Amino acid sequence: MTQPIFYVAELDIGDEGLPAFSAWYANRHAPDLFLLGFRSCTSYRAIEGGLGVVDMYEADAWDIVASEGYRRMKARDLHAAPALVGRTDFTHTIYVHHPARPAEREARLDADFITLARFAADEASENRLAEWLSGPGTGRLEAMGAQRVRLLQRGRDHPTLKSRRARCALVAEWGAEPPPEGRGLAMLPASLADALQPDQHFAGVRLYPWPDDPKLRP
Repeated sequence: MTQPIFYVAELDIGDEGLPAFSAWYANRHAPDLFLLGFRSCTSYRAIEGGLGVVDMYEADAWDIVASEGYRRMKARDLHAAPALVGRTDFTHTIYVHHPARPAEREARLDADFITLARFAADEASENRLAEWLSGPGTGRLEAMGAQRVRLLQRGRDHPTLKSRRARCALVAEWGAEPPPEGRGLAMLPASLADALQPDQHFAGVRLYPWPDDPKLRP
């Protein structure tokens, strides 16, 4: 059985380039990916950490990024290069879910705020974290406001876009801006966090106009 993937694409782009990037992402890139078979496509702007923009995608299998349809999609999208002209840094990482925390195929990513904690861990520490998330961790994180938490492991790299990130990631969805104690490895008990080697963390809000314009906020 194929494993679902959780694909994270990060980039730094200046404020002046964000409107063009956001318009391209919402009106061309995400629709193309949905037509290709991706299950979810979301983009977030950093409120803490970096890189400045993080795109997150779910798909049923790694094969989608190596498919002929994916290559054709990239070749015919003539708007991508102008939209990305202000990009100064990027990295792409494809994850799979920890075996003890398998993907919920019907629970697609859908959150206004996101946190992403990356870290390295030995197998024993990773398994202790998975056990905690399946037990007392659920109540602790829900009390902070987290709605769904995924424990991820690096999978097979994208065919052409390589990753520089650590092996593991913890992704949490939030309905409101996450509190300081919900960002990075601060969300974990010290007994678990101290056994992990942190990589750069990220907290973000959807890359849409409403966070900046009070008239557009729900």
